[in-house]
Amino acid sequence: MKIAFLGNLPPASVFPAEALTAPASSGDHPAPWMVALLPALKQLTGFHLRVILCHKTIQKRVLIEKDGIEYEGIPDVFPARLARKTLHFKTSLLTTPAIRRFRPDLVHAFGFETGNALIALRSGFPVSCFIQGIAQLLYPFCGHMGWCDQKIMVWAERYAAEKIRWMVAENNFAKNWALSVNPAATVSVIPHPTRQVFFEKSAPRFPPVILTVGGLDDRKGMDTVIRAFAISGVASAKLVVVGAGPLRRQLESLARLLRVSEHIRFTGPLGAEEVIACMNEARAFVLASRMDTSPNVISEAHAIGIPVIGTRVGGIPEMVEDGLDGFWADKDDIFEISMHMRTLLEDENLARKMGGNGKMKVMKLNNSLSVAEAHAEYFQNIRQCLGV
Repeated sequence: MKIAFLGNLPPASVFPAEALTAPASSGDHPAPWMVALLPALKQLTGFHLRVILCHKTIQKRVLIEKDGIEYEGIPDVFPARLARKTLHFKTSLLTTPAIRRFRPDLVHAFGFETGNALIALRSGFPVSCFIQGIAQLLYPFCGHMGWCDQKIMVWAERYAAEKIRWMVAENNFAKNWALSVNPAATVSVIPHPTRQVFFEKSAPRFPPVILTVGGLDDRKGMDTVIRAFAISGVASAKLVVVGAGPLRRQLESLARLLRVSEHIRFTGPLGAEEVIACMNEARAFVLASRMDTSPNVISEAHAIGIPVIGTRVGGIPEMVEDGLDGFWADKDDIFEISMHMRTLLEDENLARKMGGNGKMKVMKLNNSLSVAEAHAEYFQNIRQCLGV
């Protein structure tokens, strides 16, 4: 079986420097599941797998093989700001010929909200899709995005979801949304794989530090994290905020206003190795999202072995077991989040126990082999339906 994958893999992570414009950052997002999944899937199935990537940093068409996976890079010559407004038609003009040259039995798209599903549908081949963020639920928190872009993103997502027969959801929250849009779809629940490096470099020390990682925007609720930390009342505690976004200055001002700026460190965006180092130097991880489908960073924190405080929104409650490997809190409830912070900051043994429980859980559910086996079964079922 031949499968073409459309996803936003960082070009510098697979392509040689001479094929890229400088500077070209390898980046870490949004492709951890692709990096961890595809080599294992190749070993299990022997399928012919090719990732087709159109990106502005690619200066010439390039086709390479790495770990048994083919990667085809295509220069994106169109301004990125036009992609969503043109419903990704211009990107389709570049990627559709590459897909047709490969002649896959199936095109597997990573994400509706990214435009990959729309692009895959235009190829003329059977399509399946991995559900990432759900634009319909996320756009109220995308104030940095223009109104027109928001509406186009939501419309395009629904249009594609109504037409795609097979989907992969990381949890039941995403599955239920997909079936509400397309009741006739076949939706398989398969957790995302956690990159092995998070397991391999796990060495938590549990100092009195709270860590949060995410975009500095309305959706991730970083203002809630700072407010909760400010009233936690543990004098020796520190808060580390990892990420970039439009609200950084406002968040720094909030920290000064609440008189906790000396206890908070804003690192900016970090690579995987640096995030791992931060997790190893934290007592607990907190994610105060106002909406999230299945954030990888929760599984990564559990893989390191630290507990997670998460909000009762989206798919987060399916990833954190309240009282076992972390705590739940209501969205924007600074008092409940602060109480959980204080509990873990004052009880290192509890943090260690919860962190260990989380680590055992993700070692079973989110390891690359088990996730690849589930995907192999998913694609084999599609293969039988297609008769290829």
